Amino acid sequence: MKQRTEHKEPFVRMVKRAAIAPGKAWAIRGAALVGALLMGALLLLILGHNPLGIYGEMARGAFGGAMFLKETARTAVPLLISAIGIAFAFKMQFWNIGAEGQIIMGATFATYFALFHSDWNHWVLLLVMFLAGILGGGLWGLIPAVLKTRFDTNETLLTLMLNYIALHIVSYLRDGPWKD
Repeated sequence: MKQRTEHKEPFVRMVKRAAIAPGKAWAIRGAALVGALLMGALLLLILGHNPLGIYGEMARGAFGGAMFLKETARTAVPLLISAIGIAFAFKMQFWNIGAEGQIIMGATFATYFALFHSDWNHWVLLLVMFLAGILGGGLWGLIPAVLKTRFDTNETLLTLMLNYIALHIVSYLRDGPWKD
């Protein structure tokens, strides 16, 4: 005798929505931010720390003066630029988590011109460094794209591994040919 199993709806169900009203989207983002802060505060309390004191110190460290603002911007701008670029990849369902390696290789290409062509006009040098950075990061991102299209490799794993290769290339250059 076969026993019939009942189909139960899951407690939580995730579905892709076609569109969300802007007000609702901002409410969801706000709730996510508040939820993250509350979970962080709970973890800090469990560890025996004052969450308000730590959050206040974090805010002062990021926005507490002109020097702190410059450092925050210096760190945030490359991350924001890479996030915008990666958003296009995610939109095409290419799971690129190799932004760090692409930034590193872009910086490496730009550094070549800074080290070996410092006698150029500074405006020309900055423009060439900017273009070299775009080219270097783009070429590094092209590697997993080509391998995905030709050999159907896993782009998530490949872009992650390329981050480490980029770090090792920089270590080699720093300790080898570009040491002095």
